[in-house]
Amino acid sequence: MKRLQQILVLAIAVVAVSCTAKNSSLSLRERAEVPYLKGESKLMITAKPSADFDDSKWFTNDHCFIEKDGVLHWFGINNPYPPEGKDLYRYHPYLGHCTTTGTIEEWKREPFAIDESKGTEYLGAPYVIWHEESQRYAMVVETWRDKRRLEVYWSDDLMSWEETQKPILPELLWIGTRDPHIMKGTDGKYWIHVVCTGNKGVEQTQVIRIKTKDFVNFEEPETILGINDCTWATLIESPYLVQRNGLWYMFFTYAHRRYAETLAVVSDNPDHFDYEENTIATLFGHAAEIFEHQGKTYITSCGPEDQHYLNSHGVTVAELKWAKQ
Repeated sequence: MKRLQQILVLAIAVVAVSCTAKNSSLSLRERAEVPYLKGESKLMITAKPSADFDDSKWFTNDHCFIEKDGVLHWFGINNPYPPEGKDLYRYHPYLGHCTTTGTIEEWKREPFAIDESKGTEYLGAPYVIWHEESQRYAMVVETWRDKRRLEVYWSDDLMSWEETQKPILPELLWIGTRDPHIMKGTDGKYWIHVVCTGNKGVEQTQVIRIKTKDFVNFEEPETILGINDCTWATLIESPYLVQRNGLWYMFFTYAHRRYAETLAVVSDNPDHFDYEENTIATLFGHAAEIFEHQGKTYITSCGPEDQHYLNSHGVTVAELKWAKQ
């Protein structure tokens, strides 16, 4: 019996070593799971806030989600199309705010999170995260004072916001820096992912990472993804980083190809993503955000701001699933 037990233990060890060797020999793309949209994409949040607004045509664009005490909050670009004399993509006076305690189809309109209709008339893509160290919520959002830039707002309750009017790294003049995504990194710092062109003189459309601990002091940016397409505009948009089963997935819109196209690039290193070699999926959607709610994972789409495309466009949502290869 003892001899038989020894043989069984040896056999199990051989199988384990064989499986480990097989897994280690798989390429990155072979190890990756492939994200896909399950079922139909549904309208989740309408563009027009309420019938109280005379403007008949409204749009949504970049947005984010955060949960507090069982309430899911949505913050995003939500504006009427520009009136006569105002420029498209420059007239962004409102930052929309919606909440739900139920399903993703039961949203309540809250007052605008920020209203710049009598000020700069511009609020761009927001991202909100809980800052553990100060026990407050931090929002990184695009503003347009003397020029387009990123600033930090603070809140205790997600309902009222305090502006700082201090630009993030103002001495660095990138082209089109926008569309923040923020996460707590593996090093304990907050990673702010934004798009730009020309970081450190490299003529690429890029996703860069800016690290911070306090949202007051910021480290030098590092490029984590670049595409050698053009430098006159930032054609990568809305990066979103997901860590899953030992791998990292960068979702981003590539508007140079299609406005409503979101790509997924896999990497085993969160500091480097290779668009040419490791793009594993193309999904429908613009400025996609990924969030968990009531036990399911969802991915969203929004925009565009062009009246000739649709009269209005809200936020749509679909369930996000992952296929093993």
